[in-house]
Amino acid sequence: MKPPAFDNWLAHGWGIQVDTPHQLFRIISHIALLGQERTYGWRGQNDASWDLSASLFRELKNEGSSVTEERVRERELQILEEARRWGLGRDLGPSATDMHMLAVLQHHGVPTRLVDVTANPMTALWFATEEHKPDQCGKVRRSAGVLFAFDVTKTEWYETFQHGEQNQTWGTLVNPLGASYAQALERSAEDKQMFRVFPALPDERMKAQEGFFLGSAVPKRHTAPGVLGLNPIGPVPGNEKLGKLLTTEKGPGRPASLPFCAIVIPAAVKDKLRDPLKRTYNRRRRVLFPDIDGFREGLTRRQLD
Repeated sequence: MKPPAFDNWLAHGWGIQVDTPHQLFRIISHIALLGQERTYGWRGQNDASWDLSASLFRELKNEGSSVTEERVRERELQILEEARRWGLGRDLGPSATDMHMLAVLQHHGVPTRLVDVTANPMTALWFATEEHKPDQCGKVRRSAGVLFAFDVTKTEWYETFQHGEQNQTWGTLVNPLGASYAQALERSAEDKQMFRVFPALPDERMKAQEGFFLGSAVPKRHTAPGVLGLNPIGPVPGNEKLGKLLTTEKGPGRPASLPFCAIVIPAAVKDKLRDPLKRTYNRRRRVLFPDIDGFREGLTRRQLD
């Protein structure tokens, strides 16, 4: 089924706009304190006009026709085959599972169905307020950003591979590298829920960003306009309840839970957030990208902070 039309993050009951940094930090804290037992995955995008989708979903969408689980799985297996033919994962032996390979590939910009998120809202906020890359004339485009919060409390979670001896099943005997990921996709399709993926061997960048991934079998029906390839777990909160969440700490009218929320941050508010993120929360490029690729990107952008 074709995903519902997406107008903008404020048009469908899943989003709210903040007009000051104080409002933004207030709503982040109110989301975090909705329930003591809740766990969230946070993601920031520095252009609020973009949808929220995995890179492989976008690639297939741009090629035309509907993006289905069958199309994503076929391309995914092709990418894995080519990556192993290239020699990737040989040094890891049986630890180079499909799930681990896809997490590493996603981390290095290869299209996968995985969506990068973080456990730290300040890290996601850095990405939401990040300056765009200068164009050929050195001009930096300005845009509103968006901060996403996913409630992942009830989702299954997996490490990209298991350390030590593991119980053997028929699936792992027949397909030792791909069985765990195939089973995760089958369960996701049956339960109609996304799942979490944690790197078993996180590199320094993943550690710095406190990152993990969201994955899902492609839903037959999308429930949140603008969210493609996975669905929030729960009903749309609506504009009235989101407004109450911003203005009140507790009391009637606030959502009891928040499956998903898009917080739109105007460009002028982004400008006011960059220095506090650096100086108070130490969220800056050299901290979040502590590797050669991070330095190269910062040098290219002329954004060495």
